[in-house]
Amino acid sequence: MGFSFHGKKRDVDAEKHLKRLHKTVPFIESPLQGADHDHLVFSQRHEANTVELFFDLFFVANLATFTTYHSITDGSYLIAYVGFFGILWSCWFQVTLHDVRFARDSIYERVCKTIQFIVFVGLALVGSSFNPGSKKANNTNFRILCYTLIISRGLLAIQYGVVLFYTFRAKFSKLYLPLGLMIGLYGVAAAAFGAMTPAFQEGETAHRGVYVVWYIVMTLESVAVIAISSIWRMLSFKKTHLMERMSLLTLIVIGEGAIGVTKTVSRLMGKYGLEFEGCALIMCVIIVLVLLWALYFDNFPHGHYGTIRQQIWSLMHFPFQLAIVGIVEGSQQLVLARYVIKNWEKIIKGIDQACWYENQDGEKLRDSLLKLLDYWNFESKSETLPLQDKVLAEIYEIGNATGICSPENIADYDATGDVPLPFGQMIFQMFDGVYVGLGMKLPVDKVETYSASGVAIHSWRLVYLYFWVSFCLFVICSIVFLILIRRHRADTFDFVSIGVRFIVLAAGGALIALIANENGLYGFLASPAILPTCLALFFLILFFDRLSAAFCNWHLRKSGEPYAEEYAEEHHHGGHGGHEEVLGQAAHASGHSHHNSMVADHRKSTAWSIHSDRVPLTGGTGYHGPEEGYAMTPLMSPPAMNTPPVGL
Repeated sequence: MGFSFHGKKRDVDAEKHLKRLHKTVPFIESPLQGADHDHLVFSQRHEANTVELFFDLFFVANLATFTTYHSITDGSYLIAYVGFFGILWSCWFQVTLHDVRFARDSIYERVCKTIQFIVFVGLALVGSSFNPGSKKANNTNFRILCYTLIISRGLLAIQYGVVLFYTFRAKFSKLYLPLGLMIGLYGVAAAAFGAMTPAFQEGETAHRGVYVVWYIVMTLESVAVIAISSIWRMLSFKKTHLMERMSLLTLIVIGEGAIGVTKTVSRLMGKYGLEFEGCALIMCVIIVLVLLWALYFDNFPHGHYGTIRQQIWSLMHFPFQLAIVGIVEGSQQLVLARYVIKNWEKIIKGIDQACWYENQDGEKLRDSLLKLLDYWNFESKSETLPLQDKVLAEIYEIGNATGICSPENIADYDATGDVPLPFGQMIFQMFDGVYVGLGMKLPVDKVETYSASGVAIHSWRLVYLYFWVSFCLFVICSIVFLILIRRHRADTFDFVSIGVRFIVLAAGGALIALIANENGLYGFLASPAILPTCLALFFLILFFDRLSAAFCNWHLRKSGEPYAEEYAEEHHHGGHGGHEEVLGQAAHASGHSHHNSMVADHRKSTAWSIHSDRVPLTGGTGYHGPEEGYAMTPLMSPPAMNTPPVGL
């Protein structure tokens, strides 16, 4: 007897006496079952499933690991960072292009995903010491990368081969050639990566130009996949969830910045507690992350806006997401740079106070310098412990010197610009301790030649450069996105939003040009103004976007003209009917007679089927080419109508 409320049994109790049919995972399923017959495209589902999200986690784990092990200290490390991100992104992109069209949950698909997880773990192994520009390049590491890429592309060739098998079995000959081209494409890519391995034999050093093959092959395969799907429209991404996959990866890349913020907070304030300027800079980084999210998702496309434009939009996510990584990582490095410079100023100020202003000598001078040293607690970390001993030795030498800070000697120091050697050694060793104490990873080849502070000063110039270049690249990509996704007649919003972005782009270019002025550059770096400047520019874009959008909406509603909404309301009742009703009311109020055509166009542009499984394609499915639309011959005759009973 089931529970009841007010004398009524729950619906669930109606089946309580029945045995349930358990969910099972098939060994393999035909990707043709996910075909959309109305539009003659593959559409397995309209949102990412859990295994796709799981796959994304391996991407961000690789990115976070690589960022942890690689501090950008010179141009070669920056190129290595961009290069590895390109390899990582290309592998993710190729897998995603297959999955959104053909992947269906099965044991076969789960095995393929497991192999892809292993590939990304292999990339993580390679990323820990990936630096093709180094003179001490690890050839074993590069061979592992080649083998990993061979597995990745070989698996994709097998997966497309499975799709071709089911297509062949269904006798759908129109897809034989494009799928065969896809298999050949990945086979050639795997062969190219395999041909690179002899160049990375042990002891081989003449292979600097070979690295380019990775990027040439990956660029060509991405362009080829997009071209094939543009020519054979049945392989397009029109009804897939590709846009959602790209947006989720963008969100994950921004989220990786949130992980970096927590690390930066612990570095800055985990030891000495809260500080106003540090808190303000961290807040700037957080708000920059929020604005990056808002600028992307506030202008995210809704509905279909063109097959080729959609694929260009997808490819543009590589420079776009690379720009996000540059902004996020650069902002954190700039915060750390400001922290280090501020502490360096504190060291100089402490020494000036004890020696230049108070003219301390002997034990009193020694005790003042020891108190200054104790503030940074260098002995608490293994990285800074050797520097602690060196600084102590210099302090005791200064304390044993007589009259080193006498007024006469201070006057000589000011006249000549020289500093006593023990003071100079102590200052630079304390500088190194502050920088290394933040957990910065310093390359061994740099430390052998330069001090840690010298590496830091050189790297900040590069950080400043790639931060603002990434900023400009982000703005350029956002302009391209606005142009690509526009489906309606241009209005004030389009002109204002693009115009403001060009103005902000010019401001970013001017800030990049500041690098030519050495004094101006390091003066700007020493100030806390860089991140607020970036924040103000992003806010300017967002403000004028919202202002122009509100003005356009007000003007359009006031005019009484028919209009189309960019997207349907998320929380209205009745599904998309509410959206169509708004369109109908607008058209009716204006007296126009083309209401039905507007609604039909709206349905055509934004309608999505709610069914995840579809009738599989067969050899009888008709395809008349893009110029003739997506017409389809019926797969079965319409059911015969029964004769109505006599008398009705």
